[in-house]
Amino acid sequence: MKNFVAATLLVLWPTGSLLADQDPCANYRRALAYSRTSDAAIATLALREPETGAEIEMKLPRNFTGVCGNLTDGPQCKLAFELMWPQMTAGGLAQDEQKRVRARMMGDAPRWRSLTIDVTVERSPWAHWFVPSAYCHQRRRGTELTDRPYGLRALDDGRAWGLHRQSDGSYRSSKELLPYPLNAANQFYLLAEDANEMIHISCSKSAPRCQLHDHFASFQTTTLFNAEDIADWKTYRDTVRQFLTTHTVRITPPKTPVETGLHSSGQTPFGACMRELEPIVGPGTLRRMGLDR
Repeated sequence: MKNFVAATLLVLWPTGSLLADQDPCANYRRALAYSRTSDAAIATLALREPETGAEIEMKLPRNFTGVCGNLTDGPQCKLAFELMWPQMTAGGLAQDEQKRVRARMMGDAPRWRSLTIDVTVERSPWAHWFVPSAYCHQRRRGTELTDRPYGLRALDDGRAWGLHRQSDGSYRSSKELLPYPLNAANQFYLLAEDANEMIHISCSKSAPRCQLHDHFASFQTTTLFNAEDIADWKTYRDTVRQFLTTHTVRITPPKTPVETGLHSSGQTPFGACMRELEPIVGPGTLRRMGLDR
């Protein structure tokens, strides 16, 4: 999947083509409020990252959208979509009772299991060193599993495990109730020399849901899915990327690179970790972080 985005879509826009008189995030409480509709009218949604100048425009039925701002055409604070899984059909076409089932057992107590995934494209830039940096920060605080489940580097972030009420009124820890590796780690990373492949998955220690942090057209993306499906993380990643590609009609690549904003010593645990990942991060990035010494 190397050069996935570049090979599929590359349409240059004039600089500032998405500039609006008002910041679409100015009234972010309304713009990002939860909203669903069955309206099948086509929405034209635009996202611009102010720091890098990257832009995308998408066209798709409004019944895919997940926040109030996406019900109006034009520049957006975020792109958010609710999709039935695995059909990838619009969540707005389904009734609430069709979006979840009480079919997940946590001990002897049934819990709701979502039949949808939530996909967001953030108005935030992405860079190739994001996942390695997040991994190295996390490695300072936790122990890494040695077996790399599902091809991922896995760590526990040290936070407390959630409790689930049982039928007799007692409570049991998620650590007892979840299967491996979810009962041993909740932060997962794919590190690869092909930056396009890299992802970070963060799972809840209470409600069994995970966030897959990825990227599309130089923007950060997040996919919320059921934790018990973590073995299928690559299917989620690739299917969501294809969905975004299908509905994206214009892309402007970033004009300005993302500054690392990170400076460290190669003698610190973080610095030593990043230097270990030089084939992935690149010597130029390490130099800008002050880690080339």
